[in-house]
Amino acid sequence: MVQIGLDIGGTKIVGAVFAPNGEKQAQRTQPTPSSYEDFLSACRTLSRELAEETKMTGPLGVCFPGGIDYQAGTAEVANIPYLNGKLVLRDLEKSLEREVRFQNDANCIALAESHDGAGQGARSVLGITLSTGVGSGYIVDGKVINGANGLAGEIGHLPLPFREPEDGPVVDCFCGQKGCIEKSICGGALSRLYAFMTGRQAKPEEIAALASTGDSGARAVLDRYYEVVAKAMIAALHSFDPEVIVVTGGLSNLSALFDEVPKRWGKYCVVKNPKTRFLKAAHGPLASLRGASLLWKEGM
Repeated sequence: MVQIGLDIGGTKIVGAVFAPNGEKQAQRTQPTPSSYEDFLSACRTLSRELAEETKMTGPLGVCFPGGIDYQAGTAEVANIPYLNGKLVLRDLEKSLEREVRFQNDANCIALAESHDGAGQGARSVLGITLSTGVGSGYIVDGKVINGANGLAGEIGHLPLPFREPEDGPVVDCFCGQKGCIEKSICGGALSRLYAFMTGRQAKPEEIAALASTGDSGARAVLDRYYEVVAKAMIAALHSFDPEVIVVTGGLSNLSALFDEVPKRWGKYCVVKNPKTRFLKAAHGPLASLRGASLLWKEGM
């Protein structure tokens, strides 16, 4: 049976159909509308077009970039406020005339990487999106672990352990605390660290480019950044002890990230030689869609 997923984003909604082996058979995109009724209509149009193109029948998987109350069937999406508090699951099923399952997008990314990506074959996989924010999801034996409040695997709002003054400015987060992991290792954190250490301003991609040309200041900043990421991963190791940590997002393109972080985390871990593998995600920008399409796979 083919598998279909919808990825709901702040600017666009993407739908795709995958064969059981993961091969993409079709993909369509709609701009994210400005109202709830138009949102339901856009999802209906996408699913209808994909069904006509691929003769797809059956249920859908949908992923959202935010918090989900899985019992109530509602979502809290900061950049799509008209979804907040709505019975999205019920309304999608009614509008699309299909059964629907939904998940947080970080959970879907982790699911895709666990199923046929970088974490394939591992019993436990923590998937982390390292970009403008930090999202994460936890997979055990091929199944998403949500927890009682939908927070299982979410390390972004744990405090950064082993913080030192050299780790950069401590800033406020929308979660209500200062210096959480998200605000310590996201893209903005790397830029703040660069300004803190050099007195200059630069975006993450500019810092990486400078380091690649031998710029000593940029290299020193990345060296410290890898140390901070290693500390952050200790929260993941001590909380979930996954076999594999898979990282996606723009900062996963830092060339030395996957060599440097595991070299450093042993000094902070109660186990001095952790066996956890630290890997770059395999699915790239299709990961959340692929994960959404797997939500109806047997046993999920």
